[in-house]
Amino acid sequence: MAKNLNSEKNRITRIAGICGILIPIVVFMCIGLAMFHSPWFRWTENALSDLGVGDTSAIFFNSGMILGGILALVFSLGLIKTLQNKIGAYILSLSSIALIGIGIFPETVYTLHFITSAAFFVLLAISLLIIGLSVKQDQSERAMGILATICALLAICSTILLLPWEGIAIPETLSCFPAFIWFMMYGVKMTVV
Repeated sequence: MAKNLNSEKNRITRIAGICGILIPIVVFMCIGLAMFHSPWFRWTENALSDLGVGDTSAIFFNSGMILGGILALVFSLGLIKTLQNKIGAYILSLSSIALIGIGIFPETVYTLHFITSAAFFVLLAISLLIIGLSVKQDQSERAMGILATICALLAICSTILLLPWEGIAIPETLSCFPAFIWFMMYGVKMTVV
């Protein structure tokens, strides 16, 4: 019985790890496809969410945010099962739901889009900071914790950079790219459990 429960936990952890690996691939591929269909898009003049309004680009962008959010939610649920301190993983699950909200509520639904977008970036940084500061198991866990802390600090610094820019696409990308790389790296670790 205990062997079956352990086997089931390992299977769930592997699935969550695969989702962690897929998050940056799916999100950045969909953003790239949306940009391909948006010749007007300028990194220094637009927000990434500008890609979520319109025709073809909106389909790619909004679908990518929803699918990326679902993958991140499954990944965060796997983290809840694997991390000793689960607070950061719970906050990451809220950030994942906010990412789904970015795709569901494009910029044309201004208030809901602003709330979900701001929640995504803030909760993402907080979750990584908590995960990073609380992971203290073995040497490899400490290294992943340090990396998570660095990613959180990069996200916070990038969010501060949002203030003076006319277009916020660059700071938005700089805010989540390191986090997504951490998801991918920790996802690989989860798949070899």
